[in-house]
Amino acid sequence: MKTRILMRVWQQAEEWLADAYRREAVFCSVRANSQAEALGRLKTEAESAVVALAQPWIKSWQGRDPVPNCPESKIKLPIDFWYCKLVDEKCPLQGQLFLDEPSLFFEGCLAPPKKKQQIFDIVAERKYAGFHHVPGRYLCTGCEDDGRKGAFRYYYPWELTLLQTYYPIAEGDWPEFRRKLVINGINLASASNAQCAPHTIELATRIDPGLGAEHTILEFDIFRPERHES
Repeated sequence: MKTRILMRVWQQAEEWLADAYRREAVFCSVRANSQAEALGRLKTEAESAVVALAQPWIKSWQGRDPVPNCPESKIKLPIDFWYCKLVDEKCPLQGQLFLDEPSLFFEGCLAPPKKKQQIFDIVAERKYAGFHHVPGRYLCTGCEDDGRKGAFRYYYPWELTLLQTYYPIAEGDWPEFRRKLVINGINLASASNAQCAPHTIELATRIDPGLGAEHTILEFDIFRPERHES
């Protein structure tokens, strides 16, 4: 199984620095005397760190089916909350419809009783196949904007990065920064939500081409064949 993470390599004085990102944090960082050395060491350390994290994470979610979403739910960005289309209020179930726990749906749904039953039946009878809650994975709003469907816009936590992680912005500078994003036609949701590696590089490049050029993507197998001594 392939996974991709975001890395940044840049020069500072006579030294080369390299970081690997996971959502809101740098989880691996190295210093070296050359760009090649920094990139090589970071790849080795980041891959080992992600494999150690990813294998138990994925195994813990295996066997859990994607949870269908309610056809009457809608997402509000950049806050990433699901709202009921019928009453325009935040959904207590965050749009999730657990078919194996109908009482949870009927107690938490904000729709009128008759409508609740209609919604449940539509999903249960598979007349509505949409879903958004992919177990163990999270939405990239950039992929959603691009029109990617279903599971192809969802990623594991270590595959997503927040803007603030690689481009810190002081609290007082956010209003002006948001204004610049709007002027440059950049979706505000991309600055407020964690993005997949390709969309993170795209966003970084639009903000600062030099910053974008410092980023690269590391792709590798999480579940590697075991080596047996001969």
